[in-house]
Amino acid sequence: MSDRRKADSDAYTKFRPSRFVKEGGKWYFSTREGTMEGPFELKPDAEDRLNSYIKIMASGFMPRDSKLSIQPVNVPKL
Repeated sequence: MSDRRKADSDAYTKFRPSRFVKEGGKWYFSTREGTMEGPFELKPDAEDRLNSYIKIMASGFMPRDSKLSIQPVNVPKL
């Protein structure tokens, strides 16, 4: 079963203005799963990460009840 809304489009992701919050000079976004993701230096960075987050959640690879944050992993360069 999909959490996708009938009005959702594959062509683009529409961001709800209330999904983004600026606090202490940093940007965050809230998720349907109830997490707050961030911080990001710039709002476009938060928007890009939200788009990635939505794609990951829609893929089914991340359990919907997971409290894990989807943050990049800093891998040391070899």
